[in-house]
Amino acid sequence: MFTPNKIAVIADPKVEQLFPHYLDSIYPKIPKIIFRIDAQEQNKSIEQAAFLWQQLLDHQLDKQSLIINWGGGIISDLGGFVASTFKRGIPFINVPTSLLGMIDAAIGGKNGINLNQVKNSVGTINKAKDVIIDFRFLETLPQEQLLNGFGELVKYALIGSKSLWNEIKNMQSIHFQDIKKEWIDFCIDFKKEVVDRDLYDLSTRRILNFGHTLGHAIESSLMSTEKPILHGYAVAMGCVAEANLSWQHGFLSEAEYCEIKNVIFRLFDGESLWKAIHWATTVKFCQYDKKNESGRINITMLEGIGKATPNHFVDAAEIKFF
Repeated sequence: MFTPNKIAVIADPKVEQLFPHYLDSIYPKIPKIIFRIDAQEQNKSIEQAAFLWQQLLDHQLDKQSLIINWGGGIISDLGGFVASTFKRGIPFINVPTSLLGMIDAAIGGKNGINLNQVKNSVGTINKAKDVIIDFRFLETLPQEQLLNGFGELVKYALIGSKSLWNEIKNMQSIHFQDIKKEWIDFCIDFKKEVVDRDLYDLSTRRILNFGHTLGHAIESSLMSTEKPILHGYAVAMGCVAEANLSWQHGFLSEAEYCEIKNVIFRLFDGESLWKAIHWATTVKFCQYDKKNESGRINITMLEGIGKATPNHFVDAAEIKFF
């Protein structure tokens, strides 16, 4: 059994305030060095990573040490990247405290930072040694963070479970009491199964990117504006846009596309979000997507609600019409 010689914690200070003694039960006999990082998208940066690398160096952590990433998706992404690159990789554990972190960022091994506003353009694929899921964290989530995670949950329904979609499509709004444990379990199990088949994102795993090619571009395009958009909201808008492209390319029926759009717009105040998107700028950020080939934009399309296929190429002109 692995027993670390030192433990560093990369923590969201808001979570630490709410659960000050939570980590006491994890390796209780080993003191923990805590680095507090505000969970803001701009902190997923090379500057923040370099600061943490220096701190780990100053505290003499080595390959027998452990990093615990304690927070939402931003902390998992940044902390996983720092752990994966320091000393060419030291073990890390993710303790996700948000819905987004639990069903997406903390599992699957993708870690990354942003570069010049381009989402996750520098990163690693390296799985956490363990992921600790504790549903009690969800009770403290602000409403916007609950919806932030729900954007990813909607994606999972659209790519992998029509029955889950049918459960959520008639909801008028989202509250903590509405989130079922079995929904979270489904998302985690679905992602683990896909990742086990294609860890390095070369084929099958790309179905998990539904809504993300355009979603990441939307998020990047608004990142430095007065009204940046949270990841899950951007993914929700990306799901509408990519469902539209799926319909335009003949994979998805018009009725299914309209259903997807109506549900997402209702749950996420989509009309106002959609109007805030500058599609010409969004297209420019699409050009940086990691899956692109020969200048063409690579997206995942739906072949009906609950079924997705990866590696479909579209031209920039098809997106600008939005």
